[in-house]
Amino acid sequence: MTKFNLAKRILFAGAAMTMLAGTVHAEDVSIDVGSDKPIVVKKDGLKRIALFIEMATNTAVQSTVTGAKEAAARHGITVDVFDARFDIARQVNQMQNALIGGYDAWIVAAIEGQQVCDLAASQAPQAGIPVAVVTMSICGRSTEEGEKMWSPGTLTYIGGNESPNSFKRVMQQMVIDHPGPQKIAALTGQPLHPITLAFDKALKEFLEANPQVTLVAEHRTDYSPEQCQQKVQTTLQATPDLDAVIGVYTNMSKGAVPAVEAAGLSGKVRLYEAGGTIWSVDALKSGSISATTGYYRGTAADTAVELLVKAFNGETVPRAVMNDGHPLIPGQEAGQVGVVTASNVGQYVPQSP
Repeated sequence: MTKFNLAKRILFAGAAMTMLAGTVHAEDVSIDVGSDKPIVVKKDGLKRIALFIEMATNTAVQSTVTGAKEAAARHGITVDVFDARFDIARQVNQMQNALIGGYDAWIVAAIEGQQVCDLAASQAPQAGIPVAVVTMSICGRSTEEGEKMWSPGTLTYIGGNESPNSFKRVMQQMVIDHPGPQKIAALTGQPLHPITLAFDKALKEFLEANPQVTLVAEHRTDYSPEQCQQKVQTTLQATPDLDAVIGVYTNMSKGAVPAVEAAGLSGKVRLYEAGGTIWSVDALKSGSISATTGYYRGTAADTAVELLVKAFNGETVPRAVMNDGHPLIPGQEAGQVGVVTASNVGQYVPQSP
């Protein structure tokens, strides 16, 4: 072989290796999750998503599942749902198993944000799994607002309608409707649930800013209407001159309404909530409740899937998306939750039963 031919072969081989390396590089996508190293994935390689939820029988959570699956179907992606049944140990175990389950990405709706923090914001990204967090912020950030609700190590956070300011906004509706002195009761979920922590912060700040409002009872519940009804019945027996009840979700109102009716106090005890379900719309129209808030868990999960798809395409995605990724309703300001009352209920479209 002549020196000229040998040089040609070396040059050709080098060019071929360069082309091959370029092809491999083009198929890789680096995803910035705010940690020391990006997550490297195959471009368009999002095929399987693990969706971690709190409890499948909860109507709001059902919207999360529906939103995620409908969005995934548009892209030919499979979503496996892991129902923790409101058991944080179970959710942690599910995540540990999913680390080796061959999933390309996770969507996390946490029961307790601190205990899933290491798995979702550290172990998953180290295993090459981008994580989108929906509704409940994790890693101790549930009492924050805006982009501060995003946890470094995760891809993005979608939610914001269960932040302290969001709960405080519907609490303020109580004093808008009734400016004078009043006695109120509050219904929340489990003590360490991210939503409970956000609600508690909002309630503390609201009471400090409104000394004319007296909190006579705050009850922890399992979110079941039956238990909420019992709690309200007990409160009404102890405080028959109660003015209002504020609940962290629609299920609290579903229990409070029959308790108030049984006590003969319909129209006297006002009910406020977050959650904005189909039931809430009917209750607003009938006068059973006074106000609710816009709540779009279906949109949040849909948005999570779409942002994961974008990330696997090499696109930059926002750290945090507020209002659950949903357009604002009339009268709603950017960065604030939309309060729904009898006056604007016709412009609100609920996503949960």
